Amino acid sequence: MEVITGSEAKAADRYAIDVMGIPSLELMQNASACVAEYIRTSCKDKKIVICAGTGNNGADGICIANILMGEFDIDVVITGDLKKASWEFLYQLSAYKRAGGKVMYLSDIRRLPEADVLVDAIYGIGLKGALRPDASLILAKVKAMNYPHIIAVDVPSGINSDTGEATGVVISANVTVTFGRNKTGLITGDGILCSGKVIVCDIGIPEEAYVRAGGNT
Repeated sequence: MEVITGSEAKAADRYAIDVMGIPSLELMQNASACVAEYIRTSCKDKKIVICAGTGNNGADGICIANILMGEFDIDVVITGDLKKASWEFLYQLSAYKRAGGKVMYLSDIRRLPEADVLVDAIYGIGLKGALRPDASLILAKVKAMNYPHIIAVDVPSGINSDTGEATGVVISANVTVTFGRNKTGLITGDGILCSGKVIVCDIGIPEEAYVRAGGNT
């Protein structure tokens, strides 16, 4: 199996979007559909909470909620600051709300909802370096719930997707659904212990994008 760093994955994603003209929302929909399909096949009749940051990993989380709306009992908790949100996140949030979806904000609740399954869509492959204190508090609050089954979106929050190093508090997953190619950060260092079973999902990024990004291994 071909393995690339998270930085190479991010570069391939940008090349596919900026140079090859593949819409970012199309790739996001494909990625979210992969996670949604895993949930459909493995989490039937389970209560789910999706914790979403306000970057593109969180946008994936909101998109997953939208895909599964009406099929599962889902609570969506936004963990980040909307003032710092990516445009893709704001787009997905708007679409979810227009479809009748409701969200809650971690800053407004004392305790996260109980659930059988946590979908960790807080921090993705862009996380590098030590966590800021506010980010550590977010992850600690989520981790304290001890959810029975945890699905990480692309990479467990708190893991450096290049090195596998824990950047501080880490949400340890039972399953990680990662996109395009497996990541070095999921098979080295702390990443091995925190990623659980890794499922690699093709989301439509062409081979050329990986070659240009230096990920032709």
